[in-house]
Amino acid sequence: MPIINTLNKTILDNGESFVFEKDRSDMITIISNITFNILRDSPKLVADVANGSIDRRLLETAIIKDIDKNKYHFGIYRDKLIKGVLDYMFGYGELQQYVEDEEISDIDGTKYNEFVIRRRGIREKIPVNFGNEKIFDTYCKLIAIRNGGILNENDSHCRVTDEKMRLRINVSIKPRNISSPSISIRKHRLKSYNLNDLAEIGMFNEEIKTLIEKLAFSDATVLFSGKGAVGKTTLLRAFVNSLPEMERVLIAETDAEIYPDKPYCIEQRVKKENEGGRPVTLKDLVKDGLTMSLDSYCIGEITGDEAWDFVKASFTGHRGLATIHSESAEDSLMRLMILSRSSGFQETEKTMKELLAKSIDAIFYLKSFKIIDILEVLGYDSKNDQFLFNRLYSYKIRQENCNGYLEGEFIQCSPMGERIRNIFARRGLM
Repeated sequence: MPIINTLNKTILDNGESFVFEKDRSDMITIISNITFNILRDSPKLVADVANGSIDRRLLETAIIKDIDKNKYHFGIYRDKLIKGVLDYMFGYGELQQYVEDEEISDIDGTKYNEFVIRRRGIREKIPVNFGNEKIFDTYCKLIAIRNGGILNENDSHCRVTDEKMRLRINVSIKPRNISSPSISIRKHRLKSYNLNDLAEIGMFNEEIKTLIEKLAFSDATVLFSGKGAVGKTTLLRAFVNSLPEMERVLIAETDAEIYPDKPYCIEQRVKKENEGGRPVTLKDLVKDGLTMSLDSYCIGEITGDEAWDFVKASFTGHRGLATIHSESAEDSLMRLMILSRSSGFQETEKTMKELLAKSIDAIFYLKSFKIIDILEVLGYDSKNDQFLFNRLYSYKIRQENCNGYLEGEFIQCSPMGERIRNIFARRGLM
């Protein structure tokens, strides 16, 4: 007897039927196919529903039309499929549980079945499999479009932000990617770590926590440095939340990542060319902040010519806080100098180094969610052309595995020098 195979049941030619559930991969494939069709034909519809500008029922109508056109359902099973598509479109599907896990900071997929996460700086594999490259490609396009981006053959890379879930997302497809689509999700906790939390998970010990608290209550300018995904922003966020309650802070970011929990913070981000009107850069935000009666500047990540304006603002009496990528604590000032060169400053290199040394008070270097080094900046030796540092604390690494796990101990290298003692003395913190 002839039969018709559908998503959820087999229909006999006499109209009788019996139900069977197809495996998960089949369901994902069909949901992905529907999503692909909607994204191909009506990408703006998905984006508008995602940002709340139009009624979701319009999207449901489009889904129903595609289901009916392709005969994916019979009877009540259509409702189940509609819900599955909507959950897929507006959740994070196979990655949802990892997005919701507050201990995870990064989710990275390099192929439809190759995914890793970072949990407290430690990398580990996760059992995620989208089934095939086409489904994963559709998923990447969906994530981009839903968060206001564009992803297609002409624009094959996109960086977007999901502010509600506090995610920064990079996705890329062919032709930029040679083989498979890829996705990188940087997560920021909905509930901030405080300094006590970070001490408990081993980012630093109680002695270092006391030093950080005093630095927060002083007017010291502090850099948090290291490679990507090592805990820089996490520590900066906890530091900002530890500032004196009445301290007025400008937080300038390319993408929202700090999410302060304290009052009197002005949160601003850049305005990109595709957002309409005049673009606004980090450099613009820092310069404009000079007219805003601020106590402190906080730059989520220094990456370009805003570096020099940050240095100048710190040199004029404002407290500066920022993260920066560098190979070591000692290299942080040179990295800041290299980025500053792109601003077209007129000062000599010697003058610039002197300004850097006078503007930055302390440097924290992190690796795998551990503070590895804390440097007090003492000054610049022009005769020998070198910055002078006092190493206050280090993490002595006994063992490090390939996934980034560190085993060791925190040690005090030397007592604080005159510079930080004077900073603390001004605020009665000695």
